[in-house]
Amino acid sequence: MLKAVSGSIALIICTLLAGVVHAAEPLPSTARKIVLEKAETGYRWKLIEAAVPQPGDRQVLVRVRAVGLNRGDWEMLGFDNKSGALVGRVPSSDAAGDIVAVGKGVKGLRPGTRVTSLYFRNWTEGTASKEIINAAHGIDVDGVLGEYVVLEDTAVVPAPQSLSYEQAATLPTAGLTAWNATVGKNELRDRVVLVQGTGGVSIFALQFANAAKARVIATSSSDDKLARVRELGARDGINYRTHPRWSEQVMELTSGHGADLVVDVGGKETLEQSVKSLAYGGMLSIVGGLSGYDGSISSLGLLNKTASARGVYVGSRADYQRMSAFIDEHRLQPVIDKVFPLDQFDAALQHLRTGNPVGRVVLKL
Repeated sequence: MLKAVSGSIALIICTLLAGVVHAAEPLPSTARKIVLEKAETGYRWKLIEAAVPQPGDRQVLVRVRAVGLNRGDWEMLGFDNKSGALVGRVPSSDAAGDIVAVGKGVKGLRPGTRVTSLYFRNWTEGTASKEIINAAHGIDVDGVLGEYVVLEDTAVVPAPQSLSYEQAATLPTAGLTAWNATVGKNELRDRVVLVQGTGGVSIFALQFANAAKARVIATSSSDDKLARVRELGARDGINYRTHPRWSEQVMELTSGHGADLVVDVGGKETLEQSVKSLAYGGMLSIVGGLSGYDGSISSLGLLNKTASARGVYVGSRADYQRMSAFIDEHRLQPVIDKVFPLDQFDAALQHLRTGNPVGRVVLKL
């Protein structure tokens, strides 16, 4: 009994010294996390045991339950390592878990709240700035791939109530990007929406557009995957291997109308066909560059159709809150391809890179 009381007193003292206003549970002294270290070329992930951090002013401590992986998580392993700038950096941006402690000055968040992280540390609302864009989790600042992580109070947001931790961990990057590429910025009822492939952003775009009563057309190189996207709500599917000029198929399927919205994830190799697929007055949402980011957009193609193009780089905390409400309202279920335990992170990265998943790959902590 005396030992338990002493331990509780020590915890209270440490909490006060750290400036924590509320703590939901006694915390372990150490926990697992992943950091970057130099490899022969580029970087690699390393699982280590480290001290559990304490939140400072306007910060929260999150017990992470799941982390959604993104293409950038393995792409950054190929970055130039000569300067060693990323050594010790915690990777990844998409976490779901519970707040277990909050620092002074935190408002609207308390221990026990189920939250996800946000891709950018301090994009709360409105238009992004250079300072916002240069504070991406896992790249410019420490990310979320640990059992306990400290985040700014602007960098977390309550998760949709209808989702599990694993499902919620798919939202901060792919979900929010797809939201702003589709429903978040466009009226889609009775419109035609074209999505490319079956990756995380494209599947979310399909789900959002379908819930908004749009007609969805999806492209893929696999007939089996086209059958899967039809199950998820796409009315039509186009195999771009069979039809390399797939814009012609879009026009045929829509009786010459075209797509009112095209969500382009391919970049360099898909932009030409995306513009040709547009309807008059249509919108091209550019969200990725799977085939490269140095492609060109036909200005004449846009002019002739009085169409528009916009870049979508994830979104703000306010955007996420609107997306979250939409997900709960429509009871949308994020599509997860496979869940791996934390100690199988190498296999998870390999599956993300070469497994051609439908939907998201998630690490469970």
